[in-house]
Amino acid sequence: MKRIIYLILAALSCVLCFVGCKGDGETSSSSSEAKKSNIEFAQNEITLSVGDSVQAEVITSKNNVYVFWSIRDENIATISDDGVITGITEGQTICYASFSGETVMCLVKVTAVSAKPMLSISLPYPQEITLYVGDTLDLRAVVKLGDAVLESVEVTYTTSSASVATMDGGKVTACGVGVATITLSATYEGQTASVSVTVNMVEK
Repeated sequence: MKRIIYLILAALSCVLCFVGCKGDGETSSSSSEAKKSNIEFAQNEITLSVGDSVQAEVITSKNNVYVFWSIRDENIATISDDGVITGITEGQTICYASFSGETVMCLVKVTAVSAKPMLSISLPYPQEITLYVGDTLDLRAVVKLGDAVLESVEVTYTTSSASVATMDGGKVTACGVGVATITLSATYEGQTASVSVTVNMVEK
C-alpha cells in the first residue's frame, strides 16, 4: 500500500514539474516579444516643400548615439549625416535610419513651392515728374502684398540731392533747379520692395 502511495506522489511531482517548466518557457517567450526596438522614427511621415529643410527625428534606446541616415531617391530629397532632409523636387521617397543593427523607414513627401505674394510699392504718379522750385508734392505711396493693400507698413524716403529736393515723410519739396531721385522702400515679413521717382526741378 505504501508503495502505491509513493508511486502516486512521484507521478504528481512529475506533473507539477512539467507544468512549471512550461510556464517558465511561456514567460521567457513573452518577454522576448515585448523587447523594445533600438530605434524608431518620431513621426511616420515628413512633408516639406522644394528648397526647404527639415530635421528628421528618431528615438533610440541609448542617448548620444551615431545614427546612419540614407534616402532612397536623392533626386527627390537629400539627407545630411546629421539627418537634415532637403527637398529637391516634387515627389515621394523613403528615408532610412540605422542604429545597433536595426533600420527603420519614414515616408518623405516633397511638395511644390507655393506661389508667394510679392511685396510692391505703387504710386499715383509716373516715375518721372516735373516740379517748379518751391512746389510740394505728396507721393502717396501704396504698399501691396500681391493684390492686398497693406495699411500699416512703414515707407522710408531718401533723396539723391537735398539741394534739389527734400523729403518730409512722403512730401517732396522742390528746393532748387536740377534733377533728384527719390527712392521709396518698405519691408514686410522678410520681403523688401523699393521704387524710384525722378524729379525734375525747374524755375517758373
